[in-house]
Amino acid sequence: MNRVLSISLLLSFTHLVPIHLSAQCGQNYDREVRRIVKSAQKLPHEKTRIVFAGSSTFRLWNNMAESFPEYEVVNAGIGGSCFDDLYRYKDELISNTEPDILVIYEGDNDIVHVEKDGSQREVFTIHSDAWKLMNWIQYTHPDLPVFLLSPKPSPARWENLARYKAVNSRLEELTQAYNYYFMDCWPWLTDNNGQVDSKLFISDMLHLNAKGNGRLGHHISEIIRNANPEEKTLDAFVDQWHLAAATADSAAYFGAFHNDESIFQGTDGGEYWTAGEFRAWAAPYFRRESAWTFEAFERHWYRKGNTLWFNERLDSPHMGKCRGVGVVRATSDGLKIDHYSLSFEVPNEVVGELVPLATPQRIEVLKYQQELDDFYTDSTTSPLTPEERAAFHGHEFFSYNPEMAVEANIEVLENEPWFNMATSSGVSKEYRRYAKATFEVRGQTLELFLYQSKRLMAMEEYQDHLFLPFMDKTTGVSTYGTGRFMDIAKPEGSTMVLDFNYAYNPYCAYTDGYSCPITPKENYIDIEVNAGIKGPEGH
Repeated sequence: MNRVLSISLLLSFTHLVPIHLSAQCGQNYDREVRRIVKSAQKLPHEKTRIVFAGSSTFRLWNNMAESFPEYEVVNAGIGGSCFDDLYRYKDELISNTEPDILVIYEGDNDIVHVEKDGSQREVFTIHSDAWKLMNWIQYTHPDLPVFLLSPKPSPARWENLARYKAVNSRLEELTQAYNYYFMDCWPWLTDNNGQVDSKLFISDMLHLNAKGNGRLGHHISEIIRNANPEEKTLDAFVDQWHLAAATADSAAYFGAFHNDESIFQGTDGGEYWTAGEFRAWAAPYFRRESAWTFEAFERHWYRKGNTLWFNERLDSPHMGKCRGVGVVRATSDGLKIDHYSLSFEVPNEVVGELVPLATPQRIEVLKYQQELDDFYTDSTTSPLTPEERAAFHGHEFFSYNPEMAVEANIEVLENEPWFNMATSSGVSKEYRRYAKATFEVRGQTLELFLYQSKRLMAMEEYQDHLFLPFMDKTTGVSTYGTGRFMDIAKPEGSTMVLDFNYAYNPYCAYTDGYSCPITPKENYIDIEVNAGIKGPEGH
């Protein structure tokens, strides 16, 4: 190998992976610092940013971001650095990297540093350098959460055990004085007898391996998550908002929105409301003991200025697992929700089964069925008596059946006479045949007549209304005994879709006192129409 190349490779290797057991603070790190700052400035800063500033324990932690997936991680570690080095580059490594959370690891190299006279650096000097750094941070970044990681134990430097303990004790006192967080990593890296676990280190017995870094990352992440007061406040705010819905506290729930123009987006495609529209829609739900219940089991926060956003995973007893994404504003009146979007979690394994269930045609039928239930339960529209409404728990429907949405040929009939259609009360009503619909189901050609009411055609809003009563093989078995009805608009051409999923029962199926048409025998079709509404019990 070329001698120059060999020397170059050796120098590069020793720069990237320092293995000296002693250390020399005060080196020139200008080039490394510029690289760190440039890399940090390229990041979008769309998540809460954690800057890890310190020596090679951080510098060599190549997969650091994997331990902190909810944050944007800046690794500002420099191999061989000491407290006075971090202070020297404080503007670049702290101010210019713009941390939301700062984690510091220094002291390891300070402890084994050899001064020019051959002596080791005094514990007092290490404490003094750390104090200068902490004092500057508090003065220039008063709201910055700072976490100081203790110099770690390692087999390579075990002979300095007493100095490590002395330095860690002084650093812990220092963080308490500044209301910062001291993280003692010795219990994480030693066994029950207080001996360092060598299986957590690479071959130099100084730096951690993947297992050691993973353990370090786990504990640091937990401490930051539990200690971060802002995140606790934010979580409490959103948790209280969900609780307000669970306890039907409308004032608290809608009072959490920024204003009436803030947005709530539900799981249904039509549920894109302003907060004012959402309040009006949700009013009936908040008249119950509980409007709806969602409980977060995972949440991640991001921030830029006074705008925060989060994503969360939720458990719901009526909707299963869901996801929520929200935008929160920090205002003079406190935290306020400006946008929230709710969605279902759909495992990839069942997507193929769910897609057919969400066709526009099926969704419209389900909406119609819900509207029919609401019509019967609402005291202002229901044909039922108060006692009957109290006992009514919704209609029973066949499952949506796409086979029963058929394309029919329409023959408009001319000069059809009016006739008296029999009713349940014995008082006949005048109708005439308007058109004949011909269609095929399961290989059979079938016919049904569409009727026009003489009374309704005189009303402007019903001039295009046609009436389709029908009986089939389910009549009197699983459906109402005098037939089911469909309301049809006059066709504009020679064909139209007849969707039997919209079949409904007359009022007479549920209550007395109404005069309901009885299906003419000519509108019997010799198939089972397993679609639309089923027959109620007792009628």
